[in-house]
Amino acid sequence: MIQEKNFKSSLVLMILTTLVTPIILGNLLNSIFVEKYINIPLHSGLEVAGGVIAIVISMLFYIKYLRDTTLTHFNYTTIALLSMGIIDIFHGIVMPGKLFVWLHSTAVFFGGLFFITVWLKDIKVSKKTYKIIPLSIIVFAIIFSLVSILFPQIVPDMLNEDKTFSSTANWLNIIGGIGFFIASIKYIKLYTKTANIENLLFVGLTILFGISGILFVSSIVWDAQWWLWHFLRLFAYSIALYFLYIEFNKEVKLIEDTNEKLNEANEEINKYLTIINENVIVSSSDLKGNIKTVSDAFCKISGYSRDELIGKNHSILKHTDMDIGVYKDMWKTLNSNKSWHGEIKNKKKNGDFYWVCATITPMFDKNENKIAYTSVRQDITNKKELERISITDGLTNIYNRRHFNDIFPKIVNSKKRDNSLISFVIMDIDHFKQYNDNYGHQMGDDVLIKVSSCIENSLKRGDDYCFRLGGEEFGVIFNSDTQKQSEEFANILRKNIEELKIEHCGNSASSYVTASMGLVCVNAKDINSVDDIYKQGDDLLYVAKESGRNKVISNFKK
Repeated sequence: MIQEKNFKSSLVLMILTTLVTPIILGNLLNSIFVEKYINIPLHSGLEVAGGVIAIVISMLFYIKYLRDTTLTHFNYTTIALLSMGIIDIFHGIVMPGKLFVWLHSTAVFFGGLFFITVWLKDIKVSKKTYKIIPLSIIVFAIIFSLVSILFPQIVPDMLNEDKTFSSTANWLNIIGGIGFFIASIKYIKLYTKTANIENLLFVGLTILFGISGILFVSSIVWDAQWWLWHFLRLFAYSIALYFLYIEFNKEVKLIEDTNEKLNEANEEINKYLTIINENVIVSSSDLKGNIKTVSDAFCKISGYSRDELIGKNHSILKHTDMDIGVYKDMWKTLNSNKSWHGEIKNKKKNGDFYWVCATITPMFDKNENKIAYTSVRQDITNKKELERISITDGLTNIYNRRHFNDIFPKIVNSKKRDNSLISFVIMDIDHFKQYNDNYGHQMGDDVLIKVSSCIENSLKRGDDYCFRLGGEEFGVIFNSDTQKQSEEFANILRKNIEELKIEHCGNSASSYVTASMGLVCVNAKDINSVDDIYKQGDDLLYVAKESGRNKVISNFKK
């Protein structure tokens, strides 16, 4: 914003330059140059040049503000310039005479009338309407000019017998000139409000067009004053061209500033991409799961190089411990064009494993066709290890009582949905206190480790579980189709423990370490509480101990 002193002086200077100076200059020229200067090519050049400038400026204005599709005072200005420019070009190419003066006068007339529209409020229109407006002005100006040229008989007299302009010609120019002056008041008002140089330039432009229309009345074809207002009009067009130059510089500056900001943003993005590449496990794959891109973090955690991964299927990382149901659920979700989220145990190149929390998202092209999958993973190996430790017995390395309490209700609920059997064995190592007394606690710990390993190795299914429930007490949850199969498997467990042939001289049931077992096998839908199942198994275990040990006592009759 310029200072108030400069602001006022700029406005006064513009008015003096475009209003007072032409009036004084016009009177001087008529008194100094009394002879006429006839030069049709020069006149044609001035008019055509001005017309072309007006048309170019009009089109550039409309293109510039096309995205907003709001009609502002600049748009109304371009309507006026467009109509003037087209009619002036036709004026410049006809020979001097009635039609010659008619086209010039109507250009001034329509230009002045259209310039008054700068007082209209801004209007939001559709893009179609925005495009139609300048097109309709072009069509109107061309048709008007062609009709005037093709049917000169309908054109009123524009010159008197003494070669002065007729009243029709004078009034067309006066009305047009007044229209320009009315428009200049609007631009003065805008300039005093905003102090923008663009509005100051249009103050000068409209005053020059207005004074040219007034000077027309006192001029005669080819005299000095007649040439003066032609040059004033060209000067006005030049002001509009200068305005366009300013706007162009603004656009260039805006583009440069935008490019600078984009470069800065790209630098920031590249920094973040580097951080992501080095620290986030990211990959993309085709619709068949073949790897297309991987981050450095992906290579680092998997142990594979980028070249070893690109083109390979993600199954190269599949760990044998992973339940196949997880992958079925994953592909079912992805095939329905939804993102999948879950935990996956992967295998490293050297055979080790790592855990990730993965989010796999389908990617689509602009036509909504699925083209790829992008996966973002978080290394949760330490988290999973802590989870494993929290649910694992520190001595035997099988699940502990905490995990039993957590997972047993979940298994029961799952079996209720399937309406299938639940088989639960609770067992005690026979006379384990005597074993510790005779052989020592270190040997006792070895027995617990060997028995737990025997139980775990006897399990055949991925959803069979064994637990150390406390001391020498163990629990097993396993699958069976019938009660008979359940009892057969429990006896296999019992025999496998005895087959370890661990000497136990204090065991009344055998010379080796043995276990007594209570077996509960019921339909899941009949279970009211897991505590009831546990108590029932514990009671059956007590019966097995009381009846001679190294036995399986079940809850059903044989």
